[in-house]
Formats: sequence, structure tokens, C-alpha cells
Amino acid sequence: MKTRNLYLSLLLSLLFTPIFAQFEFGIKGGVNYDSFGDVNPVDVSLANFEADAKTAFHLGVYSKIDLLLFYLRPELQFSQSKSDFGDNSSIALNKIEAPILLGYKVLGPLSVFAGPSFQYILSEKANDISLGEVTENFTVGLQLGTRLQLGRLGVGIRFERGFTDNEIAIIENNGTDIQAKVDTRAKQWILSASYELKGKSNSRKD
Repeated sequence: MKTRNLYLSLLLSLLFTPIFAQFEFGIKGGVNYDSFGDVNPVDVSLANFEADAKTAFHLGVYSKIDLLLFYLRPELQFSQSKSDFGDNSSIALNKIEAPILLGYKVLGPLSVFAGPSFQYILSEKANDISLGEVTENFTVGLQLGTRLQLGRLGVGIRFERGFTDNEIAIIENNGTDIQAKVDTRAKQWILSASYELKGKSNSRKD
């Protein structure tokens, strides 16, 4: 009997979810604090070459579908990640990102979320060093975080870790000798704010 009631409850949830679902969309932006990954020197003179985290930014749009207990939040944004290497050297990656997050409302305006982040690297820029090309332009990572929704304004913090093995080479000016390889998988903290532009409810109460 308990099993039958459970199946019935699940079926009713699936049937009535479209009725009570709410949809909204808006804009978002914030800062990224990325330290990239390990540096593997090929040239022994770069044995102490290490990556230091540096602040960059992201800017984009989002949509959000509220279900009975959970919400689905796809995002699309331009994002830049940076790391310093030594006194004057730095590497920046410009990316298009598409996180797809599943959230759970813990208490009132507070929620937690997790989901994959799909990324396409548009370009690589460097200061005071020469770079080769990244091994993979398309990468996948995982984001975990929490959000606080205050009316139309939302603020959140999340951590992202890249899954796809990806490297970029630091090369000599002649473009042939590789000095080091940098693991470019994301390892970053992300602080963001969002603003709801419009919300639409499919509830019969509207």
C-alpha cells in the first residue's frame, strides 16, 4: 500500500508540475577568482613558475523555471579567467559559458544548486609571454553553490572545477620551444548578482 501511494504521489507531481511551474528570465554579472591549474615546466629555469589567482569577470543572461520543490536555471554568459605567472606575466582566457543548474529551495529565499557548465574558449591572451593553442576549445566542468533571492535581485556564490583535460603551452618567441604547459581547467570561485527582468507564471491562479 505504501509503495502504491508513493507511485501515485510521484505521478500527481509530474502531472501538476506544468500547472504550478513559473518561468522568469533576467541578466547576471559578477567576478571570477581563478587560479587555473598546475604548471608543468619543461625548461628547468621555470621550475618555480607558479600560477596565482587573479580577479576577472562574467556577464550574461539567465532563465529560471520553478517547479514544485526544485528549479532549473540555464545560463549563457561571456566569461574571462585570468592568472598571474611571476612578476609581469599573465594569461587570460575568454569563454562563452552555458551552465545548466538544478536548484533546491532550502529555506525561504535561500537555495543550493549544482550542475554542469559547458564552455567554449574563444581566445587566449598573454602578457610578457608567448602562448601556443589550447588543446581543447570545448570543455565541461561542474558548479556547486548557493543563492539568496531578494525580490528581483539575486546574489550567489559558487565554486567551479573543470573536468576536461586541457593545457596551453608557454613557448619561446620563435614559437618552437615549449617552456612549460599550464593546466587551464577551471578552478575558480564565482561571485555573481542577477536581476529578474520579467517573470511569468503558468499557474491557474493568474
